[in-house]
Amino acid sequence: MICGNAVCKKEFEPKTHNQKYCSDECCRIATNKRIMEKYYEKKAILSGKFRPCKKCNAPLSRYNQSTICSVCEKNTGLKNRNIVLRMIDEVS
Repeated sequence: MICGNAVCKKEFEPKTHNQKYCSDECCRIATNKRIMEKYYEKKAILSGKFRPCKKCNAPLSRYNQSTICSVCEKNTGLKNRNIVLRMIDEVS
């Protein structure tokens, strides 16, 4: 198996079924990198970086942690609700 650390990429034999990294050091480096990416992403969002909605390209609020706006989220929920209701009607 190949190490999950993008920098390392060593070939290793995993000791457990879910081992991704060749060593504790590689695991720590990858985890810290992931934590810092989330930190800087959140910092950019809170400072007002423009983020478009994935569905309608409307600007997202700095307080919206999602990738879609509340209008699209509501419409998606309604669409899913209607699908379920149609399925129930078909069974009846």
